[in-house]
Amino acid sequence: MKKFLLIAMVVLFGVVSAWGQTVDNAKRPDVIESIESTSKIVVKQDSKLDKLIEDYLNKKDIQVVSNSGPYVGAGYRVQVFSSNAQRTAKNESLTIERRLRSAFPGYGVYRTYSSPFWKVRIGDFRTHAEARAFRAKLVKVFPELRRETYTVRESRVTIR
Repeated sequence: MKKFLLIAMVVLFGVVSAWGQTVDNAKRPDVIESIESTSKIVVKQDSKLDKLIEDYLNKKDIQVVSNSGPYVGAGYRVQVFSSNAQRTAKNESLTIERRLRSAFPGYGVYRTYSSPFWKVRIGDFRTHAEARAFRAKLVKVFPELRRETYTVRESRVTIR
């Protein structure tokens, strides 16, 4: 019985060891090769993980290349106005919206009411840096709005 257990453990250990080794002729992902070539770190992992990493990186590259359609997702806008003054906020927001539409016709202007606030936001930007750059342009055109203007995160923007 002991002899059988010993043989079974040796066979099992050999199978597990052979299963966990990577195939030498398989190409390692560039990320792993870069890590190994620029440091003293040696990455030992199953070749299946190498394939998953390579597939993921290729998928990301494809998404970036095929980004010719509109982007719909999280992004940023520049908030220009927000007020809860019951008597004046609605008219002020309408005035600011019209001024923005005439000064920046290529950008979407969004006027919303979320009780008790009237808000006016402009633009659809994918990154915070793009929104900040636009805010700088906007403040040059409308310096009186400098104090109230800042970038805000939106859960959904559409970029064409």
